[in-house]
Amino acid sequence: MEEETPDQQEDIPSADDLVSKANEAAERLEKANEEHARLIAKQERLNVERTLGGHAAAGQPQEMTVEEKAIASAKAMLAGTGLEEHAFPGEPAKP
Repeated sequence: MEEETPDQQEDIPSADDLVSKANEAAERLEKANEEHARLIAKQERLNVERTLGGHAAAGQPQEMTVEEKAIASAKAMLAGTGLEEHAFPGEPAKP
């Protein structure tokens, strides 16, 4: 076996070095997790405020479905022809 030269021995970190680096990394992770939890809680509060403050999507006009668009288009085409009553029975005729 080859003997390690002094340069090679310096490249190998000691066990204490590795443990201290692992501890530092764990501390950074714990701080990051705490910050993440704080930001999630803040986001949840903002969502509640938005919902209770009337800024939610509720009550906004909904887009028409493809079927509703087709019916509206057909009604527009038949308007004034006298055929509306036959094509859409049961619905009041618009003046």
